[in-house]
Amino acid sequence: MCRYLHAVMLDFKPPKPSAIVIKVAKALVPFISRWLLKELTLEIDAESIARLETTHGYPTVLAPNHAARADPAVMFLLSKRLSQPYYYMTARETFDKGHFGGIRSFLLQRLGAYSVVRGTADRNAFRTTRQLLSEGEWPLVIFAEGEISRQNDTVMRFERGITQLCFWALDDMKKAGISKPLYVVPLGIKYRYPQDMWHAIDTALTELERNVLPPTAHTPLERYERLRRIGIAILLTLADEYQFKVDATVSLDAQIQGLKEKILSHAEQIMGIHSEADVLTRVRALKNLVDAEVYRDIDGMTAYERKIHEELLQKFQQFYPDLERLINFIAISDGYVAEERSPERFLDVIVRLEREAFGESKKRGPRVASVRVGEPKNLLESYNTYKTQKRETVEQITLDIETAVQQLISRVP
Repeated sequence: MCRYLHAVMLDFKPPKPSAIVIKVAKALVPFISRWLLKELTLEIDAESIARLETTHGYPTVLAPNHAARADPAVMFLLSKRLSQPYYYMTARETFDKGHFGGIRSFLLQRLGAYSVVRGTADRNAFRTTRQLLSEGEWPLVIFAEGEISRQNDTVMRFERGITQLCFWALDDMKKAGISKPLYVVPLGIKYRYPQDMWHAIDTALTELERNVLPPTAHTPLERYERLRRIGIAILLTLADEYQFKVDATVSLDAQIQGLKEKILSHAEQIMGIHSEADVLTRVRALKNLVDAEVYRDIDGMTAYERKIHEELLQKFQQFYPDLERLINFIAISDGYVAEERSPERFLDVIVRLEREAFGESKKRGPRVASVRVGEPKNLLESYNTYKTQKRETVEQITLDIETAVQQLISRVP
């Protein structure tokens, strides 16, 4: 979504896969990888390929983690490697990004992508998902974290909607007299840099120091301490902005979590919302609330309804920077780099700090995306249990898939 909110008509973008467009896109992969993705390459082991092949011909959802913006490209590279086209459930705002939104939307749809307005009863998206799964022609890619975690080694909590849609598709199949497996496949994506990145990291730290620290604070420190010093400086600046009292007697991680809570409470106060849920659930709820209103169908509104709609958008404008900040920092914690001082973890945090300090982050590469596939989970085996314990079954299976994905990326060197 753009930084400044504006009314956009909710027009569903259905998948319109084109064999010609998919073929051309696959032929252009070397060029796209070199110039747009900083030489991104795919690495997958034989065991993972074999697991994917066991689901061939059956309704299948591929459920990868969402650590980086390059994840959809990684899934397309996987599609090319296996000579198997995919469908992609894609956030509605993705189709309008950039100066060439119309062309982007055209290409995404021809590659098999379709839109969903997250957090809403997007009937068109739900209906399309159920239809695609019932037909089982191609696997369907769904990023169940909903947002990009920007963290290479950890997985945010999966949203339960991915599992619910699968069971609804099984309902449809049962009604049509179709009895065949429906698989959800856990899939882990983890990035590594095949070349020495320490010079790039030092350069990034120097640029951040120039913009975040006063000149008197540019004293030589070990690399990790430099990163931590920049993070603390940003924390203190944001604490002043949000009138958050920093308590030096508690851990830095507790201060980070406290600041997240303060920023979130500020946004909720503007909206008149109060919730006892955890921070991630509340951030998702706010993001979904914004998406639902921004992408409402305004064509059928009365003049008065449009007036209220515009007032809501103006209200959202007051806290949208807060929401963007929370999404950027939602998965961050003190100690992430200290646990493993790898170039990948350093750059995970640097990307977040750059987005906060400069509004955007730099692409660095080349990178290798290691993909690992877990055991496919056949939801048909849980269907009878689901019919008697719907909520519990959906939540347990969602947790099982999330845990499997975390285990997959944890095993990748």
